[in-house]
Amino acid sequence: MSGTENTTAKATSSTTTKNITTDQMELADDWSNIDREKLVRGSTPEGIEQRCLDLVRSYLSGSWANLTLEDVTVKRIAGGFTNQMYRVSLKESVQKLPNPIYGEDEPETVAVKLYQAKHIKNYHEGDPERLNDTIILNVMSQKGLGPKVYGIFEGGFIQDFLTHEQFRAAHMDQPALRKQLMELLAAINLLQIPIRKDRDLMMKRTRGFITRGYEQCEVRNLAEELNLKYLKEEDVFVEYDEVMSKIEALKAPLVFVHNDFRGSNLLVVKNDTGHQIFACDLEHGGYGTRGFDLGSIYCEWNKKDIMDMAFTPPEDSVMEELVGFYIEACERFVPGYASKEGNSVEQHLKEARVMVLANKLFFTSFMMQFTESIVPDIPFDHKKHMVSLFFKKYLN
Repeated sequence: MSGTENTTAKATSSTTTKNITTDQMELADDWSNIDREKLVRGSTPEGIEQRCLDLVRSYLSGSWANLTLEDVTVKRIAGGFTNQMYRVSLKESVQKLPNPIYGEDEPETVAVKLYQAKHIKNYHEGDPERLNDTIILNVMSQKGLGPKVYGIFEGGFIQDFLTHEQFRAAHMDQPALRKQLMELLAAINLLQIPIRKDRDLMMKRTRGFITRGYEQCEVRNLAEELNLKYLKEEDVFVEYDEVMSKIEALKAPLVFVHNDFRGSNLLVVKNDTGHQIFACDLEHGGYGTRGFDLGSIYCEWNKKDIMDMAFTPPEDSVMEELVGFYIEACERFVPGYASKEGNSVEQHLKEARVMVLANKLFFTSFMMQFTESIVPDIPFDHKKHMVSLFFKKYLN
């Protein structure tokens, strides 16, 4: 992220289209015209209204305790790649009753999230599939870093429904929100979560994705057939080893990492004093090398929404500002942090540069091992998928 590196990244993004054939560009996947409703994970099951009603009656008490289906509105919330979410609201006609647990803070609208099968399975096969999720979810709620949680059950949870915007390009332009974002990140990274402390399990899982891509998904054959320059000229295993070597050489601190710290999981909520940012969807959270989450933010800087495949890296001055905000926040949480060896602006920037590579490698490897659509309502075309993935990687 020196001036030279940043300029090079921008030049690459604007000029490499000359090296992409017309056939490849036509084959590359374009999500810009996809109905956003199709991005919902799976179909809506029968009887979902009754299931949601049973859950909120059981967990919320007060006005919610004796409701009927006529007393609530249940609506599917679009956009979940991993789970299903439903908004459940009290109708205005419902008589408000004293709530012995939440008092005047009793919610009028909640979100019921129902787990679906994970795209990325547990890091340790013997662990219950959602154990980490439950622990992290509860800590985030108690610390005020995520939406308030009202109930946790075997198949999901109930949390506060927050009217929000996703953290996107419009918010990235605002210094005050950039500062809030880094304060949130610092608070998350410094959490003490009672889960396994094995380092960088997300990155170690990446090697398995590469193996699956080469062994089961005909990656090498498709690279030749489709003339995918990156896959023809590079060995992803070699790139993986090089990135892991760079990560180890950093000797960066072990911190709790969101592992999916991007706009769709960052909720910008308006309040009486301005805005507050919350984090959600930490089901892949774990312990890892400091800088990974900052690398995630870098990789989708200036994106307008989840469909936006353009990439304009932040200016060096912006990255330095973000790191400065991060260090300031860490200093408030842990006095003496800023003066400790290894916590300089330069060191944080160095870690971020390496973890940008880690983020890109993870996403590439994760996507190259798919043999079916990540979204059920969108037909899977393996050739189109591969061209799209590596066309975008080449440009970005």
